[in-house]
Amino acid sequence: MNFAYSDDRVRARVLAALGLVLVYLYAFPYFAALKSASELPRIFLTQEIVDKGTFRIDRRIPEMGSTFDVSTTPDGHKYSNKAPGMSFMAVPVHVLLKGAHGLLGDRPSLREVTWAFRALAVTIPCLLFLPVFVRVVRRFAPHPAPQRATLVAYALGSMALPYAIFFISHSVAAAAAGGAFACAVLLVRGEVRRPKVAAMSCGFLAGMSVLVDYQSVLAASAVGVFLLVRSRKRLADATWALLGTLPPAAALLLYHQACFGSPWKTGYSFAADPLHKHGFLGIIGPNRAAFAQALVDPDNGLLLLMPWTLLSIVGAVAILRSREARARVGAEAVTCIVVVLAYLLFIGSLEPEFGRGGWGVGPRYIGVALPFLAWLCAAGLQAADGHVGWRVLGHGAVLVGAIIYVATATTYPHWPTSFKNPLFEVTFRMLGEGLAPYSLATLFGASGFLSLLPVYLVAAGLAVGLLSWRERKRLATTAAAALVTAVYLFAYSQFPRTGEAGERPWQFIRATWEPR
Repeated sequence: MNFAYSDDRVRARVLAALGLVLVYLYAFPYFAALKSASELPRIFLTQEIVDKGTFRIDRRIPEMGSTFDVSTTPDGHKYSNKAPGMSFMAVPVHVLLKGAHGLLGDRPSLREVTWAFRALAVTIPCLLFLPVFVRVVRRFAPHPAPQRATLVAYALGSMALPYAIFFISHSVAAAAAGGAFACAVLLVRGEVRRPKVAAMSCGFLAGMSVLVDYQSVLAASAVGVFLLVRSRKRLADATWALLGTLPPAAALLLYHQACFGSPWKTGYSFAADPLHKHGFLGIIGPNRAAFAQALVDPDNGLLLLMPWTLLSIVGAVAILRSREARARVGAEAVTCIVVVLAYLLFIGSLEPEFGRGGWGVGPRYIGVALPFLAWLCAAGLQAADGHVGWRVLGHGAVLVGAIIYVATATTYPHWPTSFKNPLFEVTFRMLGEGLAPYSLATLFGASGFLSLLPVYLVAAGLAVGLLSWRERKRLATTAAAALVTAVYLFAYSQFPRTGEAGERPWQFIRATWEPR
């Protein structure tokens, strides 16, 4: 993650990178009794591919809880209704894990499989995306300080963190779509030595984003249009990019044919969840309830859980108003704006209950748009950086997101939909009662809040270090931003609570908690 620092700060850069790795890999929130409807169909599909050579998950149905994410075809067979890319990515992981256990004469447990799939097929790819993310950030914010703040916002203060530690698609799809955009930017700006490789990489990553998450087609399409319209060698770049998309596209279409009888039918055509059948695959048109739920509801709202996203508006305006910025990054900014608006319109047009996405932390169906949102935010943080007051507010908004998402990702990133204020009724209550999941510390016998203290100290050091970077004036700004954060969280605590109705889901959480 090169922020154009001087050579004497290489050690600090390495420590920052190691700190991010630790934060992402430290905790293992695994609760077997929860029977995650988002993870299990993907896990079972991978296992059935390796163990039985089939895409059917018929024999694994008794091991599931909810079957809303399972499709039943007319012949009675059961399939995951997810895009299959995550399961495909985990195939080599399962082969190696199964082989290692075979040498020991046993089989890996579901807990071991889940950890391996999460770490190797999700978390590590998402970590590898961060240097690519920062490289694009530098175009939107030429100065190092806003670049560092943007990294804190995305890597620690957004949904990218909790969805990068589960075997689900949102953060991986965001990394793939963001990587495709980064390749397209290099081509458009003529900054690659091997344009054919860059174009094929752009196409491959765009195709992979759709292979792992169907909703990524919005971002992938925007990246494709950007490349086609702005590239200096449109025909050549588009041809090589199209060739790059062929492997993931072929894998997806062949999977659909094998499972659902047509390359153009997905698992949603046979989904058990009746909400998929409302409108077109759950899309009923723009509605106030869906927008409110996605943006401003205390239990799920993007603007409340990640207030730094408001700076993307500032960044977009700042770029469009400046001739120098338009020349430097104008087309890229327009592409980011299109992606963000497309996902906001998408989630705002869903059946509200479907758009909520079940037990999660924030409006996860716009997760693919997060890098594009953060790149616009980088320009907003740059615009605010020259004014102490605005910089304090901007950094305060970043710290709010970091506290919410680091705390939630390391405790229980499954906020039940029945809670009105899950930040305080679930996350902070857990910390207050000493509930902590599996982690590196539990391997050595630690438990409770103390087992999470190391990762919180590392995350705090990362946030403060990246925002202030050992500059006395910026350290004072960060201290003021921390005060703004405290005021914000106090105000958040005043949102209505669930009351007695929240005790039943809370008792379920306690009863199914691991480790006991």
